[in-house]
This record gives sequence, structure tokens and C-alpha cells, in this order.
Amino acid sequence: MQQVVSTTSYRRCLLASITTTNVVPAPRNQNEMNKVLDEELDGNVMWEEKSLPRNVESVMDAIFIQSDFTPESIGTILYQPIESSSGRKSTVVPVFIPATRGAGGTWQLDRKNVQPRSLARTSASRKQMPHKKTKLRSQTSTAVSALTDTEVEGSDSSLTAPDTDKSFNAQEYNDKNPNNKRVKTSATAEGRWTLLFNTVQAVMHSLYAKCFPNPSKSFPFRPMDLVCGQPKRIWSSKFSTIVVPDDTNAQKPDIILVDCSLRDSSLRWCNIITCVELTDSELNTQIPLYRGSATKGYLLMREQPWRRFVFIFSIAHNQLRLHYFDRSGLIISRPISITKNPVRLLDVLNTVTLAHTNTLGFDPTMHMCDCTCKNTHHDLREKAIGWIEGKDGTHLSIMSILWRSQGFFSRGTTCYRVQTPGGDEYALKDCWVPENRRYHEGNVLRMVAGVPNVVRLVDEWDVLYDGVPDCTDRIRASYGTSSAGFIRRYHRRLLLSPCGELLLTYSSRTELVKAFHDIVVAHGLMLDCHVLHGDLSPNNFILYDGQVYFIDFDHAGITTDSHSIQSEGTGTRPYMSIRLLRESLDDSESQETVSHTAGDDLESLFYIFVEFATTFDGPCAMKKDEAKKPMWYQYWLLMGHKSWTTKQGFVLSNPGDTSLMSQTTSFFQSFGPIIQEWRHLILAAAEAACKTNGLPSGVSHKELATLLYKWLSQLPQEVPEYYVPPATASPLPIIASSSRIAHPSGSNNMASLATGPRRSQSSDPSSTPSQPPGSQKRSAARDDWESQKRLLGTNLQALVDAQNHHPYSPPNICIVLSVSNSNTHGTRPFIAPRLLPSIPTIQAPLTPTRSRGRIA
Repeated sequence: MQQVVSTTSYRRCLLASITTTNVVPAPRNQNEMNKVLDEELDGNVMWEEKSLPRNVESVMDAIFIQSDFTPESIGTILYQPIESSSGRKSTVVPVFIPATRGAGGTWQLDRKNVQPRSLARTSASRKQMPHKKTKLRSQTSTAVSALTDTEVEGSDSSLTAPDTDKSFNAQEYNDKNPNNKRVKTSATAEGRWTLLFNTVQAVMHSLYAKCFPNPSKSFPFRPMDLVCGQPKRIWSSKFSTIVVPDDTNAQKPDIILVDCSLRDSSLRWCNIITCVELTDSELNTQIPLYRGSATKGYLLMREQPWRRFVFIFSIAHNQLRLHYFDRSGLIISRPISITKNPVRLLDVLNTVTLAHTNTLGFDPTMHMCDCTCKNTHHDLREKAIGWIEGKDGTHLSIMSILWRSQGFFSRGTTCYRVQTPGGDEYALKDCWVPENRRYHEGNVLRMVAGVPNVVRLVDEWDVLYDGVPDCTDRIRASYGTSSAGFIRRYHRRLLLSPCGELLLTYSSRTELVKAFHDIVVAHGLMLDCHVLHGDLSPNNFILYDGQVYFIDFDHAGITTDSHSIQSEGTGTRPYMSIRLLRESLDDSESQETVSHTAGDDLESLFYIFVEFATTFDGPCAMKKDEAKKPMWYQYWLLMGHKSWTTKQGFVLSNPGDTSLMSQTTSFFQSFGPIIQEWRHLILAAAEAACKTNGLPSGVSHKELATLLYKWLSQLPQEVPEYYVPPATASPLPIIASSSRIAHPSGSNNMASLATGPRRSQSSDPSSTPSQPPGSQKRSAARDDWESQKRLLGTNLQALVDAQNHHPYSPPNICIVLSVSNSNTHGTRPFIAPRLLPSIPTIQAPLTPTRSRGRIA
């Protein structure tokens, strides 16, 4: 297969981005976020007013079709008057006053009304309302009479009610005191704009309901599935003064749009449809609104991988702009004056509140359930959190979100645990791949089919939209130009087996060393098939039934006899080899690629091993100090590309230096000698390369497999443990933020899988006796181990010493020992050093092991 070479420079590929660079994503302060945003946005932003000819259609016009409304018709929409305690009503105010000449006018913000900051009436607010001096205004009204040439008012019925007669002034986020607010006696600008939006929506909803579902020039968009009763979406300024809950970032959108059915839920970025940012300044790259809108667009994309695109609006100095985000970049539309062209603002409000979800970027080939979906999807498996279309159009039940990419303008990979209607379980990988690598991963997986410890490709397909393969070029097709860094990406899905858990879910030190040993052997076998993985990181391995598996072959390369590839700079930066990081400092713009060898991959594996040993304090990636950052990630944050110098100081120091092995946690103290011997192998390979003055070959697979096997046999036998965090602690920090929308409480996610027992997919949790938290897992592990010892007795060592060679390690045999216990959620294999088709398996005469569903 011919090697694909991109014109993207190698140096650019290594620039810091928002992509997760370590297995445990960490919160970022505003300065860090601004830095990575600037680098991510560089070359990926299309400013229409600067780059697009005036005769080319704007992205605003492509999504929000112009209607036949007029400024005069907008002027007939009135705010609902406020009634005081004495029964006197305030003066009726129109939302817009048309100009006496021309097509413009002035939007009227009703300063006499106070905008509520919460989406639902609370019990406290109900108690307080009789003591208030005035009857406070509702955040939105029900549908009202049709819009005509006469004045139209909204009714007094409401979805929500206020809880205070004061509001707060929005301030820039303060890292030290995120909820700091300053009381102001008048309503905020965000609150007044929100009131205007909801007032307009109430009237438009009523008018739209009369013509639904017939086409109309006033509403020229695809309608939502049902338009009746009260409006289905609602604007809110709830988060203009407090941050949206998120584990990694703190942002305060001025105005948000959410589904009314979720108004009583605890809202997060996964629930927000879009938001509006307000400022009196002109929009440019130097004002906070520019970075702020980009950050919010990123958070929407990260938390809603089921959307094809997201958008945000800015109103800067009365200029309306659309900020359109997809996996290929950001488009900022031409500005539209909301005073000179008020109908365009009305068109935007109508579309986002009344149009079908497809228009808002939601993927029609999948659905994530929320609190309104109860008992509505009878074709799904029990406890499913949504569905996604398979290749043949059947609905696969989404059981959990396994992993999400933290990237911005990238593949946007998301992995789901899915089940067929018959109950078969797989991992489904959803991603946006560059055009020149559209079928690459599928082809590579077919090349390594049959290699042990590599996931199996079940099927792959293009995701269709309107009958054609979905592509990020759809919205840009008419441009004739694009941003400098534009990459045309196609939406692809791969169905994989098995579905396992991340490597973070190791149950013991022995299991972890065995996994690294098997990774080395499988890496060598793949190399014999002319495949080099090229991106070894903790996120690219899974555990399933005690076996480790390679996943994620996006960056895999096809090798020649030299066992190396010409790479554009693939890899996860904190784990990349010293040589590859050093190459990134080359200032030559002509350097497009660099040689990536098998030795570079194995050196990355060393850094992963060190990270586990120096970061975690127990099984399942348990940490005593949750604020502790992995060492390589920490050095990357501090030094960037120059972090290779720190690695060089640790790894290539004199053989007697013990500074690296001494940094292991107490739990992994026994790994210190392994780290030291492994470091010596890397040091010897580097010295040999210096003598020949050629491309370093690195540590060989045979050397490394032999080292790990030796220590695997020397490590003390231990009972597998399953860490149970305190009830007040959060699950494993392997999810950067909420990966859920309003899912049923019984749904699983990756964190709960990682901290819970390794279940058999056929086991019934309801049959498990009630026991104190954690005691069941510990007792089951002890029972397994005691049963194995009683069964094998003195024959255990004889079996382990059986002579049966595989290509890269000393004598080895696969011993599958498993115990089924009626009080456990499945089985736990304890010893399984290697599983190859040619190696005989000694199966202890116990209850057969049941299969278990896992992440992929």
C-alpha cells in the first residue's frame, strides 16, 4: 500500500492543542485555555468578512433562510405589562420600534421587568412571591394569537417564575472565587435580552402553530416533529453570573437555549443547544468575547459528540454574527446589523427555537435519551441510554459512552458500548477522518486480523446525511476557498470486538505487568504484518477477560523492510520519544515528515509504564491526591516541546542514577527495579546509535519481552483488588467532564465501569445478595485466589514452568484459571501470560468462564 504523505508540516502537528494529552485530563485555568485555543484556532478560522467575496453565500444564509417578515410586523409584538400590587398595569412596550424612514429601527429592552435567573419555580420563590411589591414577569409566555397588523400581546401563563427582584452583573471568571457576584439593583443586559427573545418566541410559536406543518415563506425551514401547546425551547440567562458545571473549565455564557423538558434538570454543557454572547465592543481577536465564544463552542462539541456541528451567536456593537464550529474548523459569518436588518435576527430566533433538530446540527442517525424518553423506545435493550444506526439501518442500543476525544478541530472520536437487538455486544467507534485516510483504519485492521491482542473489525461504513456520505465540506462547498488549515473530513463508524475496559482498570500489579508484556509481543507481531501502531498512549489499550488489546489505529503506518514509517508527527506528546520531540524543534519549514521507528513506540510504552508507577496509588488508577498530575504531562505543560530535555535527564543519565525509579508510589515500589532495567535498555540502544551515527533502532521486542517476563515471574502473588472510592468522592478522573445528558440513573458510564466489579454481561445484578459496599468485590477476589491455590496446590509452579516458546519471550504457557461464584458479578482470571493460537491452553476444571462486555 502506498504511504500517504500530507503537506502538513511536522512542526505544526506537534503544536499543543486541547486534545487530551494524558490519560487523566486536568482542569485548565484561563491562561492555559487561551494558549491552547490560540494554537488550535491558528489556520482553522474563516472570517467571511475578510476572506469571502460579497457575492458568495454566507454560512448564516445557508442555515438560516430569509423569511418574508418585515420590521413593521416585528413592531407589533408587545411585552406583557406588569401588574403592581395595587392592580395598576405598566405601560405596554413593543419589542421593536421601526424607523420612520428606511428598513431599520430600534430594539426595545424592557427595563421595567426583572429577568428571572432560574428555569424553574422553586419552593423558596413560591413562598417569597406574596411579599414582593410587584408581580414579577415570567421568563416566557405560552403561544398567543396570530401575528397581524394589529398589536399582539402574550398571555400571563408561564413556564417559569422569578425568585428575586434583583439580578447580578456578569463579571469575568475568577479562578479563586468562581461564584463571586456583585449585586446590582437593576436587571442585567443579559436578562433583558433573554426576556425579549422569549417574548418574540411566544408570539412566533403561536403563529407557526397555525400553519404547521405546511410550508410557509415566513418559516422557511424544516419544522420540528411536533408544534403544539407551549414552546419546546426556552432562552435563559441563568449562567450569565454563575459558571456552567464542568470538571475542566469554567465559563459563563450570557444567554443559553435549552429544551423546556429539561428546565427542572441540573443543566450542563451537554444540555445546551446554543448560546448568545453580548458585548458593546467591536468583535476582533483581542476582545474576551472572541476567545470566550471559541471556548464555549469547544465545550459544546466536546460534551455533545452526537452533533454534526454546533453554533454560537455573538451580538457585538449591535452586529450579529454566527460562529459555526465543526471538526474542520470555525467559520465566523459576515456581520449583520440587528438595527438596520432586524428581520435577520428574527429569522435566527425562529429557526433555533422552532426548526427541526437536524437544522441545529444534531445527527439524525443517532439519539441520546433524556428524561422525556421514558417508555418511548420499546425496541431498545434494557437500560439503554440511546440508539445509533448500524450499517443496515437497524437501531443498536447505546449502553454507555466509553470514551470521548478531547480534541477541537480533529477526528472527534467517540466510542460507545452498543448491543444488537439480540444482545450481542460491541464497541462502536464514531469519528471524522481526513479524506486521504478515509478507509485507512479499516484497511490496517484487516492487515493485522488474527494477531492476538488486537481488536477485531466487525464492520465499517460511511455515515449518510440526506443520502450521501456526511462531510465537513458540505457547508463550504460554495465558498471556493477555505481556511489555511482546512481538512475535509468524512463521518465514519467502525464496529469492533471485544468491548473492554481501559488499561486504567487493572486489578493488580501482576495484571499490569502482564499487560505490558503482551503489548510488546503483539506490537512485534503486528510489525511482522508491516503495521506500526505509531500512537502508544494509555487510552489506546483495553482489558477484556484479563487480556490486553490494541485499539485506535488512526495513526498506524504501513512499514517497509526498515520497520519504520515516514510520520507527520503522530503520537500523544507526553509519551513521545525523546528523538521525535527533539525533531519538533527543527525550524525548517520544509520538514514535512520524520522517521518513526518501532523503537519510538516501545520508548513511548516506557513512559506509560513510568506514569502508572509514579501516579497511581492502587488498582483501577486510584489516587490519594486527586490534584496530582502525571509527571510527563506536568513537564509538557511547563516546558512544551523542550520537555524532551527533562526526559533525557531522567532516561539517558548514567546507569547508576536512581532518580526515576525512586519516584514510584508506595503501591508500585516493586516496579522501581523494572523501570531501572528498562531504562538501561533504552540507554544502551541510544549509545549504540551514537556509535553508528545512524537512525536509532531502539530497544528490541525480544529484549523487552524477556525483561518483563522475568519480572512477571518474580513479582509476589497478590489478590486482585477492585478499588471502591468513598461515597463522597467522584469516580475515576478518566472522564474530563460529564459525558452524559439527562440519562436514567441506572445507566453506566466508563467511570462506573472502572470502579465497579468486572461484570459478566449475562449476570443478573438483582440476584446479588445485599452486602456493604466493596465487601462483595474483595471477598470474591479472595475466594477466586483461594480456590485456585486449593485446586492446583504444588502443581502450580510446574505448570508455569512448562516449556512452550513464543517468538519473543522465554518459555510460556497460557493458564486460564477462573472461578464462578454465585455471590459475584462474574469471573476473574488471575494468570494468563499469553494467548496464542499455537500455544496449548490448560483449563482448570472449574465452571466455564462467561464472556464479559467491555470498552473498546
